[in-house]
Amino acid sequence: MTTVTAICRMAVAICLTLVWPASVGAQESQIETLRVAARASSTDPSAALALGRAMRRAGRGVDALGELRRGVGLSASAAKLDVLRELHWEIARVSMDRRDFVQTMTECQVIGKLPGGAADGHACAADAHLLWQRSTEALVETAEALKRDPRSYEAKLAEGRAYEYALDAARSEVSYRAASALRSDAVEPHVGLGRMFCKNGKRDDGVAELRRALGLDANAPDALYELGVALAPSTDSVAALEHATRERPSFADAWLALGKQQLAAGRVADARRSAVAAERGDPTSVAAKVLVGQVALAEGRTDEAIRMGEAALKIVANSAPAKLLVADGNAKKGEIDLALEAYQSAWGLDHGDPTPLVHASQACHAAGRDTSAKAFGAKAVQEFPRWGPAWVALGDALAAQGEKAAARDAYQKALAGEGPIDRAAVLQRSNAP
Repeated sequence: MTTVTAICRMAVAICLTLVWPASVGAQESQIETLRVAARASSTDPSAALALGRAMRRAGRGVDALGELRRGVGLSASAAKLDVLRELHWEIARVSMDRRDFVQTMTECQVIGKLPGGAADGHACAADAHLLWQRSTEALVETAEALKRDPRSYEAKLAEGRAYEYALDAARSEVSYRAASALRSDAVEPHVGLGRMFCKNGKRDDGVAELRRALGLDANAPDALYELGVALAPSTDSVAALEHATRERPSFADAWLALGKQQLAAGRVADARRSAVAAERGDPTSVAAKVLVGQVALAEGRTDEAIRMGEAALKIVANSAPAKLLVADGNAKKGEIDLALEAYQSAWGLDHGDPTPLVHASQACHAAGRDTSAKAFGAKAVQEFPRWGPAWVALGDALAAQGEKAAARDAYQKALAGEGPIDRAAVLQRSNAP
């Protein structure tokens, strides 16, 4: 599995729980313009809709609700049914952004009771079920919606997401493409296709779809985020993620993805700002707290790193990254026994990540426990025979025990393997007498 594919697989579980807004519209960069327009047309519900939608997409849920509800009053008095339905859709999406299933379903019922709104009511309910990853229930709702209106864009879009959750890529693609055909200016079907292709290892196809989405709306935060994830790590990825956070300053996932790249590149101060913004955007995010802790560790604030790891574990007790952070913090403090206990726990929670084994080997080596360092290193290369950092850790342990030939062999395998290593330093060690 490539690094990009792995990132995409991790990203999809998060992104599928987010809200997919309706078609093209403005975000943070255009709010002030729309605010002026809404003031100038204070009795026009369409102006309130445009401003409320932009506010929601920019992550300003409270402001959006106020403007959207004002628009509802205006559209009711003006008898603008289409605008009224769109206003209620946006109000429902504010609840979806908050992951409030009950309130979302309440608004879906309002939509369904509007004249001609039965199909939209079921499509909205499908989106609500997807908040809890209920693809089966969502597909029941989309079927009902499409029975009433075979050309329902919202139902086809929700159907595409539901099949994506159900890991039925072929049907998901058909539904997304059908949604795009129904609304040619819509960003969301291209974002869905791009994310799905990326998840399934079709990176080039995924990037192409995401660029199509941005061709329709260059400021679409979700499209920018998905493109940033797909292109990581790269300068283009960082640029896309920075753009996403400008358009939606509370976009925790975008800040998180950006901060991880900044930290990996040694831009610790930038990573700190991104980590703080990610945690502010989602105070319950384990990943955000872990990133804050990793930045603290990089800055030598080990107690703070451990504290953030423990705070993350209070949210999700079996979080392997949080356990790893606690382990790394204790290792930096010289508390090797506590560190090893946490490393073993982290490995037990996630056998797909070599980092706990590699870091355990490195910590033992730094503490002069090279027999243990060798054991952890050997386990790491046994489980991940192509992982370069594991071979480096094993080589260091072997060299410390005087097994020079075996150490050189390990270093050579590290140079031929995958993953981030200091190639110049490893090459020098492999050539040491």
